[in-house]
Amino acid sequence: MVPADTREAVAPHGFATRVVALAFATSEFSMMSLFARLSWRALAVAAVVMLVSVVANFKPMLTSFDRDASMVLVDPVGEWLDIS
Repeated sequence: MVPADTREAVAPHGFATRVVALAFATSEFSMMSLFARLSWRALAVAAVVMLVSVVANFKPMLTSFDRDASMVLVDPVGEWLDIS
């Protein structure tokens, strides 16, 4: 078993002041930061539109799958050969 570390962890003098100063420092406005913020918002809007689209088309999609499944069981060549 490893003994517990009993040393005191102390931050260097002025560390808290520097961290707070960096946190509240005003950053320079740039077009890239604006583009990054707007692209995240556009991604959120696109995700909402996608979910609404899936929800709106869920029932027609299920009926389409049922209709396609019934068409798979039909053998047009076999039916044509039975006629002739």
